[in-house]
Amino acid sequence: MNGKEFVAKLKLENETFLAKLDDRPESGGDATTLPALVKMALKNEIEAAVIAAEWVASTPELEAKVVLARHAGDEARHYQLVEERARAMGIATDGFRPLDSPSPVLAYLRTLTTTAERIAAALVAREAMGGRRNAQFLDYLERAGARPLAALYRDVINPDEERHHLAGCELLARLADAPNTQEAARRAAQGLLETGDRVRSAALQQTGAPVIPGC
Repeated sequence: MNGKEFVAKLKLENETFLAKLDDRPESGGDATTLPALVKMALKNEIEAAVIAAEWVASTPELEAKVVLARHAGDEARHYQLVEERARAMGIATDGFRPLDSPSPVLAYLRTLTTTAERIAAALVAREAMGGRRNAQFLDYLERAGARPLAALYRDVINPDEERHHLAGCELLARLADAPNTQEAARRAAQGLLETGDRVRSAALQQTGAPVIPGC
């Protein structure tokens, strides 16, 4: 199959896996839940920025360098915007060090060496996962009355994540033009989703929340 056909098939496989996110616990957490989720969102955003920035130097394809550099910049901007909203909401971020302990997702992404693997995992799979989680997080924020933060997700972050996903799909369609490249990209995407799912399950148990934010 050609690159476009491969990406279309990969997206369907990813969506089948991600459908499990529609099954959510009924609990809503307590007064500590929203601050915990906001800090989780901050960690996700800065880790996404860091890994994309790390990859720019070691990615040979110029087009991919540009996509990753833009991705890093957007995610760093998201971090700053979420942090500003958090402080306005009275959520303390002083002393919060989101990069002190890399998440399993970041650790996994750092094992990927080829551009096709990286794009498939970080932009195609992770952004699809993040978009689905953030749509649920937006609903949670609105029900919790956190309207300024909800507006940030609705008007800025979620549209950006969809754009990242589409850019990744377009780029991967050009990169994954051979069976071995396609298989490596599929494995990378699957590994990311499985790792992200384990992190999600642990976070739901830890926070008692019905949702967690995405990347």
